[in-house]
Amino acid sequence: MRDVVPILPRSTVALALIGAYCSSCWLYENLRTPVSLLLYGLLQVLLPKRTFTKTYGEWAVITGASDGIGKGYAEYLARKRMNIVLVARNEQKLNRVATELTQKYSIRTKVVVADFSEGKDAVYDRLAKELLPLDVGILVNNVGVSYERAMCVDELPRKTVWDLLTVNVASVTLLCHMLVPSMKQRRRGLIVNIASLSASAPAPYLTIYSATKVYVRNFSMALREELRPHNVQVQTVLPGFVRTNMTAFVATDHKDEQVSKHLVQVDDFVRYAGFTIGKTDRTCGYWTHGLQYAGLKLVPEYVRVFVMKTIYNSLRNPPVGSDEKAD
Repeated sequence: MRDVVPILPRSTVALALIGAYCSSCWLYENLRTPVSLLLYGLLQVLLPKRTFTKTYGEWAVITGASDGIGKGYAEYLARKRMNIVLVARNEQKLNRVATELTQKYSIRTKVVVADFSEGKDAVYDRLAKELLPLDVGILVNNVGVSYERAMCVDELPRKTVWDLLTVNVASVTLLCHMLVPSMKQRRRGLIVNIASLSASAPAPYLTIYSATKVYVRNFSMALREELRPHNVQVQTVLPGFVRTNMTAFVATDHKDEQVSKHLVQVDDFVRYAGFTIGKTDRTCGYWTHGLQYAGLKLVPEYVRVFVMKTIYNSLRNPPVGSDEKAD
């Protein structure tokens, strides 16, 4: 007697194929970064190591370099023997960081004072005069502003709205526009654009900030494809909460300390994010942030919006007795 092979209904086969396709897409989106890091790590062991200066160029330009993530990147790249251009608006802080890097790593530093919130041609004309004569191999677009606390769009001061647009969007765009031609001509270079995990979904009560970071993410990914034929790399970084001045409201305002105590320290973040340089075109910078990103991408968008809304709604109320002021 011949065995009878059961025939699955077409609807079951179709659902299985759809499930396999969705699983493959999710696995690709979330495993390509760790797999790339593993493969490049093995290649570095097997192949002769090239220094950052030989691979990219002599100078690294970091915006928002006076503290936080920007300062962390400056120290990481100085440790790699790159000369550092520190760009921010606080000259005193910049000079202090420059002195520390010079004494610690014996590299050259250059301080350029720029207030990107001005959004004027004069700011970028001055930057062009200082930066274009240099062999800029790495540009880290880190400068950014956020809210003092989570709030509705109509509660934001007008100046804060303008600052969010001119600093978070215009600075990234115009500095890339400025430095890309020379990178293409030299056929080497790396641009690191700092976006945010909030770019993974609309974030109510952090609406404008998250929208500007969506711009940074999309701009970076498109620019990467434009520059690929010219051997110029573009990396998008999507960090979650890192303990910096921008996330101070999380550490001080949140009644439940579970959120604030899980803020990643800058040194830990930059150690992981720095390791990904030249190895992957997109990273969350820290492994726990990568898990958060993967979890958000596993659920429908309305669930992601609900999660973001819940998080930032809990951060809306300032501490009793605090003064509200524009950034």
